[in-house]
Amino acid sequence: MATWTIHARDEDLVAAIAGDRLKVIREGFSWGAFLVPFAWAPWNRLWLVLLGWLAAVVAIQGIEAKIDAVAGGALSAAFALWFALSARDLQRWTLERRGWRLVGLVEASDEAEAEARFAEKLAARPAPALSVSPWGLAPAAIGGTP
Repeated sequence: MATWTIHARDEDLVAAIAGDRLKVIREGFSWGAFLVPFAWAPWNRLWLVLLGWLAAVVAIQGIEAKIDAVAGGALSAAFALWFALSARDLQRWTLERRGWRLVGLVEASDEAEAEARFAEKLAARPAPALSVSPWGLAPAAIGGTP
């Protein structure tokens, strides 16, 4: 089982699920980012990540030209490994910058199952209690929903 993070832009999560407006991102190592990072970042629309990756690769190539090829190759391999390990976090960072927020965390074997499990969790969650105030109905707990 893998761990997946669920991201939504809408405040109404039920509408987001019904409208298929959720982003589901798997935790962990990204083989695509490791094997073809120059294609993985644009495929996922991570433009700033792509620019950062290009800048790092150019800097590593410059360092490799100044020192021996073995040390430069080791530096390139270490950077490729780091990028693949951090790729999913960079995806989440980009979503956050674009106004998406983390709304859930589930364990599932694939993306479709992760969405289904999140919907089940959301349906099982009790509705927030309402209290009557002089200004009308208001959530009982200030600071958000349970």
